[in-house]
Amino acid sequence: MDGDVTALAELPSGDLVAGGTFTVAGGVPANRIARWNGTSWSSLGSGLDGRVDVLCTLQNGDLIAGGSFTTAGGTPAANVARWNGVQWSPLGAGVG
Repeated sequence: MDGDVTALAELPSGDLVAGGTFTVAGGVPANRIARWNGTSWSSLGSGLDGRVDVLCTLQNGDLIAGGSFTTAGGTPAANVARWNGVQWSPLGAGVG
């Protein structure tokens, strides 16, 4: 990582997700959030435009990221967003 890791979460698959201030994970562009599958790092879409402070996994396997960002995957998201395994979406109107 080229920056700090401030949050970790495990997905139902056993993969690990790291969030923080980094923009590269294992040589792969990953804007502040990345997935480790036990072998290599990958990005979660185009990532987030600001720091990730907290991650949690929902029962259905979706990932929630919270922090100081205004977009997730290029979509407006006020500091909280959901990754469904394919794309990012805002969580309601977000938080201030």
